[in-house]
Parts: sequence; C-alpha cells; structure tokens
Amino acid sequence: MGKESSDKSDSVSSRKLVLPGDLLETKSKPGRGIFRRDGRVHASVLGYSSDQSGYMNVNAITGGYTPKVGDKIVAICVETGPSVWRMDIGASFNSTLHHSESGWKVPFGDTARFLTIGDAIWAEVFMVDAAGTHQISLKKDDCRKLYSGTIVKIGPTNVPRVIGKQGSMITAIREKTQTRILIGQNGHIWIDGKGNDIATVQKAIEMIDNEANSKGLTKKIEKLLEK
Repeated sequence: MGKESSDKSDSVSSRKLVLPGDLLETKSKPGRGIFRRDGRVHASVLGYSSDQSGYMNVNAITGGYTPKVGDKIVAICVETGPSVWRMDIGASFNSTLHHSESGWKVPFGDTARFLTIGDAIWAEVFMVDAAGTHQISLKKDDCRKLYSGTIVKIGPTNVPRVIGKQGSMITAIREKTQTRILIGQNGHIWIDGKGNDIATVQKAIEMIDNEANSKGLTKKIEKLLEK
C-alpha cells in the first residue's frame, strides 16, 4: 500500500466531479454509476468519475443502501416477533429474518432467546421482491451471530474505498491493528479486538468515510496506523 501507484486513485487528474446526466467522454467499458443513451455514456449519480483499468465508473458521493440478492451485510436486530426478527440493514426500511432462515430450532414465540434487540449478525440478502421488501438469511456460507465487537456505520458508496484496490486498504488496517473486521456491503462494519486497536480502526474508517474523495487519503491512513 506504500507504493506510489497505490495512490493513483487519489490523483486529482484522474477524478472529475460529475452530475447525473453528464456526458462522459471515454473509450472504456461502462462500470458502476453509468448509463448509456444513444450510444453515449452518461453519469447516473452525483460523484467522481474514474477511468481506469478499462472501465469508466462514477463513484457516488452519497447514497443509501439498496439491497441486492447475495449481498453480505452486518444487520442489527431492532424488533422481535413470534417467528421473525426485524433487522436494521441501513436500507429505507428494515429487513426480515425468518426463523426458518436462522439455522436455529426456534420455538414459536421464543425468538428473543436467540436474537434480541441490539444483537448483530453477519448475514446474506437472499430475497428482494418487486415491491422492494427484502429478507436475509443466516444459512449461507459463513453467516453467523456476532458476539462482542463494535459496529461502525459508513456510507455504502464508500465501502469500496475502505476495502481498497485488491483489498489493500483493509488488509493494511487488519495487519496493523490485529483486529477482526467484517465489511458489510450495506456500510455496516463490525470490528473486534483489543480496545485501543478497535478505536484506531474506527478512526481510520471514519476518516475514509469523511474523506473518501480527498487527495492523499492512503498516506493519511498509513500515518494514522503508524501511531
């Protein structure tokens, strides 16, 4: 991450603030934040354009989380029902975790014994219907209940920045702090480790969230981690 090339995405010359509908002159393939009209490429969101590695992207400055099937997320229980839990996943409304998707044998009316208000889980979005309602599951891959730890919430559009190019940013943060970190695609990030290390990770993630499009961000994070 210390290589000069890793900060290429921080270069002012490689980024340009664009508005929804702005025409983008590029020979690259369209990526995220892009739409085509009459054979030409336009920005679909307010953000910074990035023309790299054969793709033109527009990284949105702000934006809420829109669930997609297959997304791995950190969800927080906000309500228990007889056979379901209502989970905050950072979307416009809460998601549902049905007991049949929990992997637990839950007697009717006894959901709070397994998951109560304030508890967090690492889950996967497995259903989004035409009306936009969504359900999550604990029965996929490494999904599970999360014990201890701290949750930091950032803008979902800044998740790629926290991860970094080929995972460089999050790898450096983990190695320097010896913490366990799960990055939800909904912008909820779970951190577990020693108290001082968790605090350092929080500072780093908050800095990335607040300065996602600023110049020299990678070096700022490296300096923070060396303290």
